[in-house]
Amino acid sequence: MVRAGSITYPFTFASGQLGRTPTWREAVGGARTVAVITSRPVAALFPEVLRAIAQAGPRHIVVEVPDGEDAKTLGVVDRCYQALAQAQFTRGDLVIALGGGTVTDLAGFVAGTWKRGARLVHAPTTLLALVDAAIGGKTGINLSSGKNLVGTFHQPERVLADDTVLPSLPARELRSGLAEVIKCGFIAEPAILDDLPDPARTVSQQSERYLRLIEMSVRAKAQLLADDVADRGPRRHLNYGHTAGQAIETASGFTLRHGEAVALGMVYAARICELLTGAGGIVCDTRDVLTRVGLPVRLEAAVSFEQMWELMQQDKKVSPGRPSFVLSPRRGTATLTTMPERTTAQAAFDDVLRPG
Repeated sequence: MVRAGSITYPFTFASGQLGRTPTWREAVGGARTVAVITSRPVAALFPEVLRAIAQAGPRHIVVEVPDGEDAKTLGVVDRCYQALAQAQFTRGDLVIALGGGTVTDLAGFVAGTWKRGARLVHAPTTLLALVDAAIGGKTGINLSSGKNLVGTFHQPERVLADDTVLPSLPARELRSGLAEVIKCGFIAEPAILDDLPDPARTVSQQSERYLRLIEMSVRAKAQLLADDVADRGPRRHLNYGHTAGQAIETASGFTLRHGEAVALGMVYAARICELLTGAGGIVCDTRDVLTRVGLPVRLEAAVSFEQMWELMQQDKKVSPGRPSFVLSPRRGTATLTTMPERTTAQAAFDDVLRPG
C-alpha cells in the first residue's frame, strides 16, 4: 500500500495481471466510461491489455498520444479534454494511464483537472514508471521554458505493476529506469547499489533481482512521500539529480532520456557536494555505480553551462530566488540545501560534465 497523506491506495505487483480481464473488472468498479490514455507504440506492444480492458464491461475509448515528451504539451492535453467531452466523461468515470512516465504524467494531469478531478488508475509499462512516475500523484506538462512547469497533485486509485512488461523494453529505456532506482539507493536504501543488474544479461535472466530492486525503490519512495504529499519536506530528497538533470534534458531537446539526464545530474550533485563539504570520493563512487549499468557520466549532447544554469532557475521547486538542491554526502543519506553561487555551480560543471 502507498500512503499519500490521508489517501491510501494499493500498489499491486503481479506477473501478467495487466492482460487479465478480472484485473480490470475490479479496477473499473462503477465507472460508466473508461478512457485509456496511451501512445501508439505502447498500444501496439500490449494489445492484450487493451482487449482485457475492453472486456471488463463498461464503454471505453482509447486516446492515443505522441510517444515520449512530445505528449506532454498543452495541445495534447486539449485533445484529451475534447475526447473526454465527446464521450460525456464524468468525475465518476475512469482514466487509465497505460504507458511510461510521460503517459502517467499526462494522464494524471488530465484526470486531475477534468471537472476538478476524475478517477485514475496507473498501469506503468516501463521501469521508470514502475519505480517513480506512477507513484505519488505528481503530474506535469512541459512548456518551452522548462519541463513539468504546469502540473498538479492527483493520486491514482491504484497502481497495477506487472514485471512482464520489462522484457519488452529496449536496453536504453531499461537503463533510463535504472537511474531512478539508483537515485533511491543514494538517498534512502543503499542496499540497492549492491544489487544492480548485469547489463550483459537479459531481464528474464535476472527477474528476481529486478523484483527486489523495484520493491526496494517503491518502498523508499513511499516512505518519503507518506507525510509530505505536497513536496515541501522529506519528499524533496527524491529530486536528487533532478534539478540539473531536468535542465540538461530540456537543453538537449530531449535527445537525452530522462534517466540519462538524471544520471548526469547525480554526477553534478556529487561534485557540488564535494565542493561545499570538502569531502572526497563522492563523484568517483557515483560514476562507478552509473557506469556499472551503462548510464552516461559525461555530457555528449551540446549543452552549455549557461543553458543548464538558466533552466535551473526555472525549476518548479525554486524557493525565493534560488532553486533547492539535494545532496547525498554518503550512500543512503540525503540533505536539502540551496543551489550554490554561480561560480561554484560552473566550477562543478567544468569539473565533471563538460566534454573532454
